[in-house]
Amino acid sequence: MIICSCNVITKARILAAAAALVREAPGLPVTPGRIFRELGARPQCGTCFAMVRRIVADAGIAFTCPEPLATVAEVGDIQNPGIEASSVEGTFDPASTLA
Repeated sequence: MIICSCNVITKARILAAAAALVREAPGLPVTPGRIFRELGARPQCGTCFAMVRRIVADAGIAFTCPEPLATVAEVGDIQNPGIEASSVEGTFDPASTLA
Protein backbone atom coordinates (compact mmCIF):
# COMPACT_ATOMS: atom_id res chain seq x y z
CA MET A 1 0.00 0.00 0.00
CA ILE A 2 1.40 3.41 -0.96
CA ILE A 3 1.52 5.76 2.02
CA CYS A 4 3.45 8.68 0.52
CA SER A 5 2.20 9.38 -2.96
CA CYS A 6 4.67 12.25 -3.46
CA ASN A 7 7.64 9.87 -3.18
CA VAL A 8 5.78 6.59 -3.87
CA ILE A 9 6.75 5.08 -0.51
CA THR A 10 4.94 1.96 0.65
CA LYS A 11 4.03 0.78 4.11
CA ALA A 12 6.54 -2.08 3.79
CA ARG A 13 9.38 0.35 3.01
CA ILE A 14 8.39 2.57 5.96
CA LEU A 15 8.44 -0.41 8.33
CA ALA A 16 11.77 -1.64 6.97
CA ALA A 17 13.32 1.81 7.36
CA ALA A 18 11.96 2.18 10.90
CA ALA A 19 13.34 -1.24 11.86
CA ALA A 20 16.74 -0.35 10.37
CA LEU A 21 16.80 2.92 12.33
CA VAL A 22 16.07 1.09 15.58
CA ARG A 23 18.85 -1.43 14.88
CA GLU A 24 21.37 1.29 13.94
CA ALA A 25 20.65 3.64 16.84
CA PRO A 26 18.32 2.09 19.43
CA GLY A 27 18.39 5.14 21.69
CA LEU A 28 17.33 7.68 19.07
CA PRO A 29 13.66 8.38 18.42
CA VAL A 30 12.15 7.24 15.15
CA THR A 31 10.52 10.19 13.40
CA PRO A 32 9.00 10.59 9.95
CA GLY A 33 11.96 12.81 9.02
CA ARG A 34 14.49 10.11 9.95
CA ILE A 35 12.48 7.51 8.05
CA PHE A 36 12.47 9.68 4.92
CA ARG A 37 16.24 10.24 5.21
CA GLU A 38 16.78 6.50 5.63
CA LEU A 39 14.83 5.97 2.42
CA GLY A 40 16.76 8.68 0.59
CA ALA A 41 13.62 10.76 0.10
CA ARG A 42 12.53 14.24 1.07
CA PRO A 43 9.04 15.01 2.37
CA GLN A 44 7.05 17.08 -0.10
CA CYS A 45 3.61 17.93 1.29
CA GLY A 46 3.84 16.21 4.70
CA THR A 47 0.28 14.90 4.68
CA CYS A 48 1.55 11.34 5.08
CA PHE A 49 3.36 12.09 8.37
CA ALA A 50 0.36 11.20 10.54
CA MET A 51 0.00 7.87 8.74
CA VAL A 52 3.74 7.20 9.02
CA ARG A 53 3.56 7.82 12.78
CA ARG A 54 0.53 5.50 13.04
CA ILE A 55 2.28 2.72 11.09
CA VAL A 56 5.37 2.98 13.29
CA ALA A 57 3.30 3.02 16.49
CA ASP A 58 1.14 0.08 15.38
CA ALA A 59 4.32 -1.89 14.71
CA GLY A 60 5.34 -1.36 18.33
CA ILE A 61 8.32 0.83 17.47
CA ALA A 62 8.88 3.74 19.85
CA PHE A 63 8.71 7.07 18.08
CA THR A 64 8.80 10.71 19.02
CA CYS A 65 7.16 13.47 17.11
CA PRO A 66 5.43 16.56 18.43
CA GLU A 67 1.73 16.27 17.83
CA PRO A 68 -0.17 18.41 17.78
CA LEU A 69 2.20 21.24 17.04
CA ALA A 70 2.03 24.22 19.40
CA THR A 71 -1.21 26.14 19.36
CA VAL A 72 -1.45 29.92 19.30
CA ALA A 73 -2.26 29.85 23.01
CA GLU A 74 0.87 27.80 23.79
CA VAL A 75 3.09 30.07 21.72
CA GLY A 76 1.63 33.08 23.51
CA ASP A 77 2.30 31.44 26.86
CA ILE A 78 5.91 30.73 25.90
CA GLN A 79 6.60 34.23 24.59
CA ASN A 80 4.53 36.11 27.19
CA PRO A 81 3.80 33.90 30.21
CA GLY A 82 1.31 36.43 31.63
CA ILE A 83 -1.01 36.34 28.59
CA GLU A 84 -4.24 34.39 28.95
CA ALA A 85 -5.17 32.01 26.12
CA SER A 86 -8.37 33.95 25.42
CA SER A 87 -6.40 37.11 24.70
CA VAL A 88 -4.40 35.51 21.86
CA GLU A 89 -7.34 33.86 20.16
CA GLY A 90 -9.29 35.62 17.45
CA THR A 91 -8.50 37.17 14.12
CA PHE A 92 -5.09 38.31 13.03
CA ASP A 93 -4.73 42.04 12.45
CA PRO A 94 -1.45 42.76 10.62
CA ALA A 95 -1.82 46.51 11.29
CA SER A 96 -1.58 45.89 15.02
CA THR A 97 1.89 44.33 14.59
CA LEU A 98 3.25 47.40 12.78
CA ALA A 99 2.68 49.82 15.66
